[in-house]
Amino acid sequence: MLYSMDGPFKSISILYRKSHIWLNNGCAQCQLTAAQAVVILIVCDFETLTQDEITKRLSLDKSVIAKTVNKLEESGFLVRTTNAKDKRTYDIRPTESAWAVYPAIKREIDACFQRMTQKMTDAERAEFKRLLMLAAETTIAQEEEME
Repeated sequence: MLYSMDGPFKSISILYRKSHIWLNNGCAQCQLTAAQAVVILIVCDFETLTQDEITKRLSLDKSVIAKTVNKLEESGFLVRTTNAKDKRTYDIRPTESAWAVYPAIKREIDACFQRMTQKMTDAERAEFKRLLMLAAETTIAQEEEME
């Protein structure tokens, strides 16, 4: 066996599952799932993204993003308009409803991170966040190199 069950992959799996559950519970008050909340967060962060850009930035399957964007459009959180440069592509923007829940989503994500790092010092928490971001950026860059 290459990896011990006590290795980093078990920890990553636990962090993913628990943070997803916490975010689902925290965003339920806004009638949003964790997946929907993350899409709203990234669209608000960038103000306008194409569906492909959302897919790449979140490193999720195209069909998952398509379903999530459709649901958020139906729910009035996102609006889709034809891209001026490429008529086959849609620009996705947040609506007032998305901007209204954006601060609550950010608070819930911060609360999840605080919860999972509550036994860390502020310095450890900052270093953990930096290392997580580095690992994610490295992983996405490798994926882009393969395209």
